[in-house]
Amino acid sequence: MKSKKLLVFLFLLIGIAGFSQTKDSTLKSSWYARALPLGLSTTAGPLSTRTIQNIEVGRSIGVFDLGLAYGKLSQKTDTTDFLEAKITMDACQYGIFSNEFTIGGGKVFNSAAPYLFEVSSTLFAQIGKNWGAGLVAGNYYTTGNYYSTSNQYFGIFLRYGLLRSMEGALVHPGHHHGR
Repeated sequence: MKSKKLLVFLFLLIGIAGFSQTKDSTLKSSWYARALPLGLSTTAGPLSTRTIQNIEVGRSIGVFDLGLAYGKLSQKTDTTDFLEAKITMDACQYGIFSNEFTIGGGKVFNSAAPYLFEVSSTLFAQIGKNWGAGLVAGNYYTTGNYYSTSNQYFGIFLRYGLLRSMEGALVHPGHHHGR
């Protein structure tokens, strides 16, 4: 009698665990890459001093992208290279479109204002199986002991990585929940 109760209990546990995993196509994390090939700062000056570019690689964990970006705050050759740690959150998802919010911090190399901070928001469209494109609007703040700047920028970016479900969770290729 005792072994029958134990057997029923084990089958019940297996059944509950099996039914609780209805979204077998979601992942906990995945690698991604994001590039900003064209961003324009709203500061005054020639186009070459206002063009922003960067490339980012990182890990998507749930609704968050945790990445490291390397880029240039302008196309000048001296003090514009930067390295930045970023966290991007998928704030809302509707079909192939999502809105993301990013904060970041890093270092501008060989600059009088070496500390870099970023706040930005994106409108992103998941166009292909693993890639998408979007628009970004944000601010870069640089500061140092005697000098600081605040630059608004707008740009176009590309992202390569797994899709997200309507809830923002990562989805295996070929399993398009709510799409």
